[in-house]
This record gives sequence, structure tokens and C-alpha cells, in this order.
Amino acid sequence: MKLEEYSILDLIPQRPPFVMVDTLTGCSEKSASGRLFILDSNVLCHNGCLQESGLMECIAQTAAAYTGYQQLSAKKAVSRGYIGAIKNLIIHSLPAVNTEIHSEIVVENELLGYTIVTGKIFWNASVIAECEMRILLEI
Repeated sequence: MKLEEYSILDLIPQRPPFVMVDTLTGCSEKSASGRLFILDSNVLCHNGCLQESGLMECIAQTAAAYTGYQQLSAKKAVSRGYIGAIKNLIIHSLPAVNTEIHSEIVVENELLGYTIVTGKIFWNASVIAECEMRILLEI
């Protein structure tokens, strides 16, 4: 199936109200991109902004959607993943509610059951968050 034929809920194990990516907008062999429109009702919003935890979760769920798409394309079941470590996290700013952010992940390495990705969040064409994330897939 083509990317646009999947709902985000087909690709990730998370369920509302803890879904931090609305759509997987692109997916290649080693990268993926997504987007999230930030609603005031988002459980990780406070004082009119998506908080740091929401930005990290957006990166993690973009990586989960990437893995889910790869697995469904190979006719496999979608696996759960767990954040094993976050390194070099930089939060430049917090995005406001009623705006859209874009996420991007690049798979740097897959080693001993871990997938290592670098992730970035963009808001108004500026990088507002970035990190390296190690994700352990459930077998």
C-alpha cells in the first residue's frame, strides 16, 4: 500500500489522547517526516505551548510511524518500541497551540535490537528541537 493509504493509527501503537503525530508525510529507506497540528486539548500542552515532552514524543512517534510503515510494507505486524536513551537534546523554543509542527527523523544505525535516529522538529521553517534517540523494538 502507498503511504497516504495508511492512517497514523495503523502505523503507531500509541492511541488518543497520546498521539503526537497526525500524519506520516514521507518515508524512505532511512528517513521519515511527519506533522502535528497542535490543539489546546493536547495532553502535553501547558500555558498555550506544546511542552518539551511533547516535542520528544513527536520525534519518537515519527520514528515509530517509520518503523510501522516499513513493517506493514513487508507484510509484518507493527512492533512496539521503547525509548532507551535520548542524547544531545536541544530545545530552542516551544511551539504555540493552533500551529503546525513538522518532524524529521534519520536512521543513523541499527544495532543489537536498537534503532538509533536523529530527530528534528521544525516550526515556521526553524528547527525548534533536536536530539539523538535510541529506540528498542519489542521482539
